[in-house]
Amino acid sequence: MRVVEGAGRSAAGIGIALAALLLGCGSANADTVVPLPDGEQALTTATGIPVDLTRTGETAVLSPSLAANGMSRTAQLSGTTYATIPGATAGSLETGYLVGCQVDLSGGLSLGGDVYLSPDSVSPELNPSIKLGPGAVAVVKFGTKQLDPAAGAVGIAYRNRGIQLSGCGGFAQARAYSALTVTNDQGSAEVTLYGDPFSVG
Repeated sequence: MRVVEGAGRSAAGIGIALAALLLGCGSANADTVVPLPDGEQALTTATGIPVDLTRTGETAVLSPSLAANGMSRTAQLSGTTYATIPGATAGSLETGYLVGCQVDLSGGLSLGGDVYLSPDSVSPELNPSIKLGPGAVAVVKFGTKQLDPAAGAVGIAYRNRGIQLSGCGGFAQARAYSALTVTNDQGSAEVTLYGDPFSVG
């Protein structure tokens, strides 16, 4: 009888320990929601076009590697980029993210980065995969839209667009960018709006 009681207590102890372990694993692998501030560029270009370019509702949901190897991360990104451009006869808006491995993106980056990836041809359910070594930067385009001159405005909204970063064994960082090109009879001008940099892990 004592043996049975002892076995019951031992099994109960093992069950509690296992439950604690599973809960601990769940906490360690929990997603992290990163709310990001709105941004705005309001100016008149040298060609005389008033521009108000904004990004609102930006969030990043970060997920660690399921293999817990520290070299793979996934981010689900959402936001809305919108520009009012009265008086422009043509123009286009491009938006996406700069993603870097062990580099500082706080000062922005030329959009001709080390790696260029456009997930436009990929199904929305799939995460485009970016392989980055130390010092490398990827420019991930989420979309491009042409201005309707009659409307005098253009916008792009994205919801839960995923990117997967692999091969980066150190600090990884990302930031949003939106590049607006506008044209009138005086010529063309470009306005770029960057979001705040955030850690991808």
